[in-house]
Amino acid sequence: MFHKQGRVVSRIVAVMLASGLTVGSGLLTAGAAAAAAADTKPVTARITKWSDVWENVQRFDPRTQGDVSLQAGPFYISIGDSDEKLPVYCIDLLNETKKDAEYQETDWNSSSLQDNPGAGPKVLWILQHSYPAVGVDELAAASKIKGLSEQDAAAATQVAIWSFSDPGIKITQKEHPLAQQFTTWLIDQANQNGKAEEPKPTLSLEPASVGGKSGSTLGPITVTAGGGAASVAVALDEKGTAAKVALVDDKGAAVKNVKSGDKIYAKVPADTPAGTASITATGTAKTSVGRAFVGQNSKGERSQTLILAGHGTVPVAASASLSWGLGAVPTADVAVDCAKESVVVTLGNKGDKDAAFKVGGKDYTVKPGGTQTVSVPAKEDEKYTVTVTGPDDFSKTFTGLLNCKTDSSTQSPAPSTSAPVSPTTPGSPAPSASPTGPELASTGGGMGTGLTAAMAAVLVAAGGAAVYGLRRRGRHSRAS
Repeated sequence: MFHKQGRVVSRIVAVMLASGLTVGSGLLTAGAAAAAAADTKPVTARITKWSDVWENVQRFDPRTQGDVSLQAGPFYISIGDSDEKLPVYCIDLLNETKKDAEYQETDWNSSSLQDNPGAGPKVLWILQHSYPAVGVDELAAASKIKGLSEQDAAAATQVAIWSFSDPGIKITQKEHPLAQQFTTWLIDQANQNGKAEEPKPTLSLEPASVGGKSGSTLGPITVTAGGGAASVAVALDEKGTAAKVALVDDKGAAVKNVKSGDKIYAKVPADTPAGTASITATGTAKTSVGRAFVGQNSKGERSQTLILAGHGTVPVAASASLSWGLGAVPTADVAVDCAKESVVVTLGNKGDKDAAFKVGGKDYTVKPGGTQTVSVPAKEDEKYTVTVTGPDDFSKTFTGLLNCKTDSSTQSPAPSTSAPVSPTTPGSPAPSASPTGPELASTGGGMGTGLTAAMAAVLVAAGGAAVYGLRRRGRHSRAS
């Protein structure tokens, strides 16, 4: 989608599951997604095509008591080294897209959608039943709107989505009456039928860490492949192999390949010295329509929140950590609590002796078999870093950006300082360097005109031996 004008705000959503994405719990697990662990290598996503199907719409600016022209329609991203272009829409109209922003997949409650309870299922219904998921002829027949064009359908889809994600902003389609009619139809249908559950993460391993005594079977760790995984292989790292740990199913049989819903266990031989290892799942999976993506740039500034509008098959990876031994056996997991503006660390001890932890420089002790939660304050739109240390050199660091609110819920649009910018068609950029198609001059937050750099996207949350799943909440943005 496109929003703002003047300084050409554009929000782009470089989104998604990463090719070879390393997620703490997977490709950002539901509820876990917005914070990437510092010791996790990010996977990038890039915008590969600007929207070539859009229309101008008008946003009423209460500061100037006038209209601001925006461009409404989907644009496209590619994940990792995939050439497949996947459509996305904006769900945070006033938030700007930052150049070189990194994006992570997240769940609705960890994104700006949590600002508007009930919006998620309605937005999902629109994504599943409107453009580009459904053809224009079929949409025209369903809505009984004769003459509906592809541009009408694209613009109406974005405006209808904004009506739920940014309900406080008045959008009109004065120049396109058929699109306005179709927007009204979509909103009515979504209000009546928008009841579906949130789509699952593309790939995740849950929980992000498990532990226990030597000689025991650790787990279970549940595999989730939201869009359906074509093939997912699981394997231990070198430390797990050296310790002769075995991956097994719930019947004790060795496993090498898994599917969504399967449970993995790690069988540790008796008398194995205390240690840690990681399990990694790799393969290909189908992306899930309706997954949200949040982003930030290298300065820790948030970028517009986006939502996926198409299916694609991409390379994926997810990790989970193992720890075992006698004495204290530490585990850690992290979540972001938008309501309390804090990062919540859950400390665990699977051993038979007390486990001493440090979180943010403070000491905590967890009894054998127990857990303890620690809340670390975090500020909206600011980057945070939380380090957890424990017995036997246990150390995990989680970083992220608290992005829980749409700008429209916290501020009024700034007054426009220039006339609406008409879209132009830039020259074709070098492959994988910048998207082709008209530049979206005003699409919500803005990247400015002439945006040619590809957008980076981090899709992974913490995982692996070095990372414990994080869940967070963030915002989305689009590019113009």
